[in-house]
Amino acid sequence: MRLRRGNANAPARAGRALAAAIAACTLVLAVASTRAAELPGLGRVTASGWLDGLAVVDTGGGARQRPQLLGQVAFDAAPARALRARATLRGRVGGPFEGGSGPCVYDFSRTFQNCSPAVEAVEAWLEWRTAHADVRGGIQQLAWGKLDGIPPTDVIDPRDYHDPFVDEVEERKIGVGALAGTFYLPDAPRLELSGLRVQLLWVPFAVPPRLPLIEERWFPSATQVPDRFVLPRAIDGVTLPDRTVRVDFGTANDAPPRTLAESGGGLRVGGTLGRADWDLYHYTGPVTGPYVALEAVLVNRGTLAAPDLLAFADLTQRHGTVHMTGADWAMPLGDFTLRAEAAWLVDQPVLRATSAVLSPDALQRLPVRRILRQLAAGRPAPVPLAPVFPQLDLVDWGVGVDTIWNGWQPILQLNQIVPLDDVRGLLIADPETRLTGVVRKRLWDERIELELRTVWAIEKGAWVAFPRVSWLVRDDLRLRVGYLAIGGPKRSVYGQYKGNDEVVFQARWSF
Repeated sequence: MRLRRGNANAPARAGRALAAAIAACTLVLAVASTRAAELPGLGRVTASGWLDGLAVVDTGGGARQRPQLLGQVAFDAAPARALRARATLRGRVGGPFEGGSGPCVYDFSRTFQNCSPAVEAVEAWLEWRTAHADVRGGIQQLAWGKLDGIPPTDVIDPRDYHDPFVDEVEERKIGVGALAGTFYLPDAPRLELSGLRVQLLWVPFAVPPRLPLIEERWFPSATQVPDRFVLPRAIDGVTLPDRTVRVDFGTANDAPPRTLAESGGGLRVGGTLGRADWDLYHYTGPVTGPYVALEAVLVNRGTLAAPDLLAFADLTQRHGTVHMTGADWAMPLGDFTLRAEAAWLVDQPVLRATSAVLSPDALQRLPVRRILRQLAAGRPAPVPLAPVFPQLDLVDWGVGVDTIWNGWQPILQLNQIVPLDDVRGLLIADPETRLTGVVRKRLWDERIELELRTVWAIEKGAWVAFPRVSWLVRDDLRLRVGYLAIGGPKRSVYGQYKGNDEVVFQARWSF
């Protein structure tokens, strides 16, 4: 269904969703005072979670973002000695969502969802444990990789991109339906191998990421389409009578197919070699990163002598299969911990600017004669545009080091993305080298924490800096204030958001 200028499609059961959102927030407050209980058939059930308030003050001239209340509660149960179960619910009100039609329950099919209030199931799984194997089935989150931020091999769970810099990386993960079995193998002392484990994974259906809509603060400006543009004077040897095209720009969902042919699977083998911890990975399955196509249909609202051209252009949800083979390694060395990780990805979607897709050179390759024949016959004419997210082969690798020095906790990490295909207009450089730094320091009996997070994309000259101060008022209450600053060229992953500098206020109550 098409979404006009950021308007989400109306939920079929808005009343139930609103009740669910209110119930979820009430549930978070209720379980805070009853953190454990005995329930028939489930044994002892414990509850934990948090309430998080967020407010931002824009200083860069970006779109507004309303204050947000976000709550999460997780229930853990052990119905039997070998069984464990978990159910995690999350509810939210407010935040960056604009143009939505009201409350909803997040589903596992649509990329463009901007409901508020909203409820989602983060996890819902049952696990069977023995001394030699664990088997877990249901909605779950899996953590692959060892590097900070988003590790190259961590491709199983999609993420929510409605607030990509302030929200914690792991809290942006969207649970996927999966069946995972981990098997523990005997040690091999002669080879200094211990803790050997093999994980097999099956993901029966695709779950897309959630992307912001056009009116929202964190909509990627590199994918914006102008309200009108002028075509080249001639295309394919045809002189156009009117070169001005008005654009009706929107977004559209297209649910992924639910077939076994579209399912995915993964393998993880790991262990310890001496003092080093290592893992090998492979995943073949649904794309979980951002993936949309710019689809356009041209219509003539005028006559052949006096054409009035209008293009309906949609960023439409797409689906695909990605292949990832990777490895990671971590080892203590004196006062330092060293980490390294690398992944080879095949058919990974990579964003490029829509300005490259709509450039004069790109438009010169359009089948304009066929388009004009359809317009002359009074029919809408699909316009085959180049992909906004071409699927490329690439290598993504990184190394990191962290330590503790006089109470300071510095982390330094170097990542590089190397495209193996030559495609113009990508938002990443070729290669894209990123330097990430994190510094933390705790004061006053660890009640005050100073933190600075920075990322610098060296070739593009784009950067993000996020200093913040946290105050642990009580063991269960944390207040935080920070400033998010972003810079760089607009045709870069970070620079496209450089108008969104902001002061960030956060408060979190945990239970």
